[in-house]
Amino acid sequence: MKMRCKADDLNNRVSDSVRNERFDADGFWKDIIDRFFYSLLKRTLPELYMEADINVKPRFLEKEFRDILNTGNPEIHKSAHFADYVLEVPLKNGCDEWILFHAEAQARGGGNLPERMNFYRCLIYAHYRREPTALAIITDTRPQLETKKYSHSHYGTRIVYEYNNLVLRELDDDELLSSDNPISLVLYAAKVAAKNKKEYQKYSYLRKLSGLLAEHGWSTDDKRDLMLFIERIIYLKDKKLVEQYGKYRRQLDKEGKIMYIPFLEREKAKELIQSGIEQGKEEMARNLLVKGVSPDIIAESAGLSLEQVRSLAN
Repeated sequence: MKMRCKADDLNNRVSDSVRNERFDADGFWKDIIDRFFYSLLKRTLPELYMEADINVKPRFLEKEFRDILNTGNPEIHKSAHFADYVLEVPLKNGCDEWILFHAEAQARGGGNLPERMNFYRCLIYAHYRREPTALAIITDTRPQLETKKYSHSHYGTRIVYEYNNLVLRELDDDELLSSDNPISLVLYAAKVAAKNKKEYQKYSYLRKLSGLLAEHGWSTDDKRDLMLFIERIIYLKDKKLVEQYGKYRRQLDKEGKIMYIPFLEREKAKELIQSGIEQGKEEMARNLLVKGVSPDIIAESAGLSLEQVRSLAN
């Protein structure tokens, strides 16, 4: 009988999770990293942030990561339960640092997280002789006995692998809401989204965060994108509450407190897509891009991938 190794078991768990996809955690966290990376780095890895060249964007090592997984299938990262990336961060001294980034969006399942982190670290070192800085963001509760590090002992050989953990449920709400770091609001939104599933609860948090965001002195672009991320993870579906929330947002606009794409733009986009099916999804997506609608909203409304929408903008 052929014994299956732990790597095979892990890859099988990845495949099972892909089949059970619900929320695009992969796309959400990748967009967050891409848009607010250095804010996230300052919050989670301040020592590395001090050495990073924040004038240069980090690079997603997607090809390198697929290579170490020995697969050309990018869908292995499109799971509702976790998102994994390796990024190359430029440093002020001309060197660079690799970050193994993991976002865990599942509570009880998803296998052994410390084992997963160690598995990827070993693959990166085996292929590239690089020891990455590792960060795991835990968005929901994990099994009670699961540790925050990997350890293994075997006939006198002992391995201990400790990595950075940011556990959302352990973060202080007041500190997140009073922070001057924009990523704190996203982390707060992800935290409340994990534990509040009822529509009215989500509506209440959306109003709270919209009002709070309106009071901050961040740039219009930052406010707009932050609100889009917040609305994306605290996804409101109830039509009556959507209408109420839209009225609240419009009132903020009238008061001059907030300037970004209205919440109901998503609903308008859906209507435009439906009315323009004969013209083709891509043509309508191009029109929406010209109107300034976010690629995230267009992809969601048109049934296209974010990559497809972004390619239409070129």
